Amino acid sequence: MITQNQIYSITDLRFKTKKLLEKAKKEPVFLFHRHTPKGVLLSFESYQEILSQLEDYFDSIKAERYEKEEKSKVKWIPFSEIKKMIND
Repeated sequence: MITQNQIYSITDLRFKTKKLLEKAKKEPVFLFHRHTPKGVLLSFESYQEILSQLEDYFDSIKAERYEKEEKSKVKWIPFSEIKKMIND
């Protein structure tokens, strides 16, 4: 949910950059231009967390697909070959 104290204009970003960057460390800052949303300012840590969550989500979807896959059609690689690939 966006609150009023999270909304700033593009002009605010231009003239209050440091303030908005500090605020973005605590919560997202929503940037508007002429009452239209144009962007969101996040801390780098928040951005990395979102990317990590997305990666986990897509990995879980891949795992679900694999679980449904017919195992007899999968080409299995012997452990000895994997060991060779790692050691090379």
